[in-house]
Amino acid sequence: MTSNDHLITLPNVLTLSRVLLGLVMYWMLASDAAGWAWILVALAILGEITDLADGFLARKLGMSSELGAALDPLCDSLYRLTVFLGFAAAGWIPLWLILPFVFRDIIVSYARIAAAGRGVSVGARWSGKFKAVVQGAVQILVLVLFASGFAADWNLWLVAIAAIVTCYSLVDYVIGFARTS
Repeated sequence: MTSNDHLITLPNVLTLSRVLLGLVMYWMLASDAAGWAWILVALAILGEITDLADGFLARKLGMSSELGAALDPLCDSLYRLTVFLGFAAAGWIPLWLILPFVFRDIIVSYARIAAAGRGVSVGARWSGKFKAVVQGAVQILVLVLFASGFAADWNLWLVAIAAIVTCYSLVDYVIGFARTS
């Protein structure tokens, strides 16, 4: 990390843009998903591109910061949770299916805070990166299937797969935290 903790940097703007993007996508999904179908696909792809670009640019431009490192997982969680909530608002998945995503993010965040209080820094784990890829891919796939006119029967199963991977990531993080104790 550098001491570059300015809020207004290109990587931080990209990171923060995902929250706004998620809110826009939620509104589109809740109001008229069919009318916005392909735009939703494009926005989901844009959201994943910004997730890749913010960290890459922060390192490439020497703009890595503790603020950016804290904002990135927060904005990732808010973005993806908001899109999954949009799926529920559109009637594509039951609301309870979002609980594993919420629980995992809250538990991992509090575990990181507890570890930091003991002077232990817990970085990203492979399972967290895999979880992010699966969640992003599932969101894009659900939207592509919807925009293509395929039956929504796959939505539940696809999001359930993302929920299972998310639960695996939670267990992996909890084990990792326990080992640092």
